[in-house]
Amino acid sequence: MTTAPTPPPVPTGDATPFLPVRTAIVLQTAAFVGAISGVLTYFSTGNTAGAILAGLIGLGASVPTLNGLIDD
Repeated sequence: MTTAPTPPPVPTGDATPFLPVRTAIVLQTAAFVGAISGVLTYFSTGNTAGAILAGLIGLGASVPTLNGLIDD
């Protein structure tokens, strides 16, 4: 009978994540809001530059709002 090989050791480095979970959720949700507002603006006007600006404004305006809504 053969035995399964032992897995390689897990490297022990810095175990802290790059971003805290709360920050990642806020930024991901803000990016989603910005993308939706940009796409809807593009569908309604057909203007690409205006849609990009609307998406960026939606992203920027939703970050402080989501930061206040999502508690630790």
